[in-house]
Amino acid sequence: MNLEEIRAQLPLLARTIYLDSAGAGAPPTSVYKVMVEFLEEWKDYGENWDRWLLEIVKARDAFAQLIDCDRDQVGCIPNVTSGLAAVASSVQGKGKNVVVSELNFPTSVYVWHSLKQAGHIAEVRIVKPHNGAIPTSEFEHAIDTNTAAVCVDYVSWLNGCRENIQEVSRLAHSRGALMLVDAFHALGVFPVDVERLDVDVLTCGTYKWLMGPHGSAFIYAKQEVINSLNPSIVGWHGISDSVIARATAKEGIFEKPFDLSKVVPANNATRFEWGTWSVISVIGSRAALEFALKYNPKDRWPMIKKLTERLLEGLQHSARTITSPIEEERRSGIVTFRIEKAAEVARKLQQSGVVVAPRVNTLRVSPHFYNTEKEIDILLDLIMSS
Repeated sequence: MNLEEIRAQLPLLARTIYLDSAGAGAPPTSVYKVMVEFLEEWKDYGENWDRWLLEIVKARDAFAQLIDCDRDQVGCIPNVTSGLAAVASSVQGKGKNVVVSELNFPTSVYVWHSLKQAGHIAEVRIVKPHNGAIPTSEFEHAIDTNTAAVCVDYVSWLNGCRENIQEVSRLAHSRGALMLVDAFHALGVFPVDVERLDVDVLTCGTYKWLMGPHGSAFIYAKQEVINSLNPSIVGWHGISDSVIARATAKEGIFEKPFDLSKVVPANNATRFEWGTWSVISVIGSRAALEFALKYNPKDRWPMIKKLTERLLEGLQHSARTITSPIEEERRSGIVTFRIEKAAEVARKLQQSGVVVAPRVNTLRVSPHFYNTEKEIDILLDLIMSS
């Protein structure tokens, strides 16, 4: 890949050493352009609902291509929390347990505590890391034949630990449990093939490593399990006779009344689409997905890996305590290390034109494929002098 060509499409990099893709990605000009064009069209001509509906379909198609699945297995949702909540409300788990990881983003834990408090499940089991990673033995101990679902982040937001999803999926399925994955810190970093991973549900937003806007995300569900996942709430976009279903069938979207005598969820992943989308966000996300497909994750990952290796070597040389796993199979695009007064250090770095993320007594650095080794070296020099 031509790094100079890629960087020219990211105006943010002209004035900033941006190393916080785990927080929010640097938007390409193509994303900004389509969102401005949407605003201009809306300002000058008002709503173009029929055409906008088809933009949702195109965005689903792009996400399906990224994770190598069929369009019908993808739904477009406003955020990961909404998708996870819809699936969680589908879990038939009264009297059963759900297994989660302490490395998960809080949503992927809180939603299950909420179900427990409402009496829909009996227990939330939280597996804990050892030296920054969850040993397989912890999952083996926690998952049993009374487990309704296992919900883990593919890559931890806390320390960048990459989970062995295939192995955890195998354990979950061997004991009759569903396997749910939040891939927010994986997609856009390295290739994700849902069929190979054998997950039942995968969710991901676009505003981090995929470099799109907030307000748009996607959910994948394995075809064999879709009809068994019946959300306790279904909105007007989640029904079989939805306006998008009518539009894609080239029918008039409001030419016949909706049947209000019952609810029939869609027989595909769109049953998790509750309500009307933020179309401007979906359009921006579609452009971001097209950017990701143009600069494929299989080519991105070696570049990101090289940058994180340089960062790890520099931190080890300066005797910093690294809190991310350093084993190759556990690594991702995130590197964390201990530092006192992390928020103050991050503010000083930003004043020097370098953006990273402070966490509790930790700095989180997340270089993307568009960053350079020189930028990593500048960060290391500043860290050594702090």
